[in-house]
Amino acid sequence: MIKSSKPKSAELYELVRLIRPVHRRLARAVEANLDGSGISVGMRAVMEVLEELGPMSVPDIGRVLFLARQQIQLLVNQLEGLHLVERRPNPAHKRSPLFGLSETGHTVFGGIRAKENDAMDAVSELFSKDELQASQRVLCAMLDHFAEFEDDPDRPRGLE
Repeated sequence: MIKSSKPKSAELYELVRLIRPVHRRLARAVEANLDGSGISVGMRAVMEVLEELGPMSVPDIGRVLFLARQQIQLLVNQLEGLHLVERRPNPAHKRSPLFGLSETGHTVFGGIRAKENDAMDAVSELFSKDELQASQRVLCAMLDHFAEFEDDPDRPRGLE
């Protein structure tokens, strides 16, 4: 490891500066992986939430993704049109059904994740487990420290 004369806050800021380009490149990689599938990055995000958390209402998916309910409804409608999600009764709310991945949706999302995992496996070889765990601790600490600036999940704001 290289010793630096910069203060720790400057080192942390250098990491922060890398977040946006890394995020952009990851989004483009996800998009490239989906090319030709008929699934958008947004639809993939909804599928991931449903895969991990099970059937949910549109407002609940919006809260998890910090996106407006209307945006989620459009994505769910597209996924439903492709038979990747299915509508289910919601015992807690008659007018807001639950949506879950269909059997086809589980299969399609599994294929998407398998391709993504191949790329993650390749890059993860560059780091030790300790380095990855330290990186996760840094990012989680930053999320916690700046939590007061989080959007209300029912009223997410755009970046101005």
